[in-house]
Amino acid sequence: MSNYIIDTPVATFQAAGKLMLFGEYLVLNGADCIAIPLKFGQDLKVLNAESDFFTWKSSANNEIWFEVKFDKELEVLTTSNNEISDKLMLLLKLIKTEKSHLFQKPLSFEASADFDLKWGLGSSSTLISLLAQWSQVNPYYLLEKSFGGSGYDVACATVDHPICYSMNTHHFAFVRLSPAVTNKILFVYSGNKQNSKAEIQRYEKSIPRAEDVLKMNKIIEKVHASNSIEEFESQMEESERLLKGILNLESIKSSKFSDYPFAMKSMGAWGGDFFMATYRDENIARAYFSNKGYTQHFTYSEIIK
Repeated sequence: MSNYIIDTPVATFQAAGKLMLFGEYLVLNGADCIAIPLKFGQDLKVLNAESDFFTWKSSANNEIWFEVKFDKELEVLTTSNNEISDKLMLLLKLIKTEKSHLFQKPLSFEASADFDLKWGLGSSSTLISLLAQWSQVNPYYLLEKSFGGSGYDVACATVDHPICYSMNTHHFAFVRLSPAVTNKILFVYSGNKQNSKAEIQRYEKSIPRAEDVLKMNKIIEKVHASNSIEEFESQMEESERLLKGILNLESIKSSKFSDYPFAMKSMGAWGGDFFMATYRDENIARAYFSNKGYTQHFTYSEIIK
């Protein structure tokens, strides 16, 4: 991590994207979750501005998708997207309240993601992490005041190994998944980007019970102990049954892939982003999903940091 100093021309920070394997939704009620940091992520460069304005530019896969210019009070002057610039303005003003010395001179921010933002791998959480790394303001404070959520994705942004995370304390422990499991997992992009905040709001209308949290924690304990793909698949299926009852939604396998011979589960918000499928033969599994129009998929080793 680089330490930003006012007179330093450039400071660069990095944050990893994430996938939650187990614990979706119930993590908001105190359940643990298992998540992995990804090879995909976002970088941030902070430069001394060449003008009297604060500027921000975001790109993904080398294509600029968002730009904004702020005045010295961090009010928006020009922007390519009002909603995004308002959220960014909020974050910068929160930081300025805590660390006003960082804004004594105009700055230029350049954020660059190396993944398709539609994938839902953490454009918001990596942004929070990058700003927190630069400013040394607590990332969970920034998250709470802006996007909301459990914070597991913020935790993933700066680690190199899978974690078991708790929202109650924002603490996590590193976990090790057996190669017998990780060598038989495929992550498939569903083609749908979910709005995490909207999904959280919808979930909050359901009534999860304390025993549901305990059931999820028991599933996660068994995931930790899984030494075979069959044991892991059993916990995938148990997790899908548990969440199906709470959300009153069909599982992804029963709704779209009932003929798939192995286990499958949603990750994060149901119905969008990526889902996880197990296999015995990687080529057969890839061909199955590609033939159904799901052409973007990664093995565990291809995607984890």
